[in-house]
Amino acid sequence: MNLDDELRALGRSVVVPPVDSGLTDAVLQRVADLPVRKRLRDRWRVFFAGLLVVVAGVVLTPPVRAQVAEWLRIGGVQAQPVGTPPTGRPSVPAVSPGMSLKDAARVAGFTPALPKQLGTPTGVQASDGFVATSWSEVRLEQFRSGISPTYLKQYYSGLQYVEEVSGYWFETPHQLVLVNQQVVRIAGPTLVWERDGVTFRLEGVGRERAVELAGGTS
Repeated sequence: MNLDDELRALGRSVVVPPVDSGLTDAVLQRVADLPVRKRLRDRWRVFFAGLLVVVAGVVLTPPVRAQVAEWLRIGGVQAQPVGTPPTGRPSVPAVSPGMSLKDAARVAGFTPALPKQLGTPTGVQASDGFVATSWSEVRLEQFRSGISPTYLKQYYSGLQYVEEVSGYWFETPHQLVLVNQQVVRIAGPTLVWERDGVTFRLEGVGRERAVELAGGTS
């Protein structure tokens, strides 16, 4: 089974509750009546305000967070605040074995960077511009940062800036959407960072260990 098939199968096996779109509709209706120039100016103000709030480590209520963090983008990951947390338990899917790192690099079009602390991964899969690896309960995904996001993370709370890797820590379970495959699952705490045009998602360990592994990824 290749990575695309694996992700589709995973999506079919996950039951995800519908996301309340009322807040999004209200925001879109409100901005639709504003002049274009003002909307663009306000969007930049909201974007920078959101970054400053996250860097400061402030945990906001959902309505306020929807205004200040709506435009947060981390490489190939779009972070979208939502009004309610997901139901169900998060999981860290293991990557199927059967592909070598050399073959993964050929398929993806770039050489994957791996945490030196973990050694050789037990599972490796790849598609164009995307590599997934796993070690027991730890999963690392890396993909080229394009114009459109690869993943959408719909989070309720607990988004923290991580200075050590210039990334973000998603502290609580959240919905993870693989955009082009329309695959959805509930992800656990995850570290996301970008380096040299590649976005990394590390899942399955606590924040301190995740930062340590990210620092040793080469």
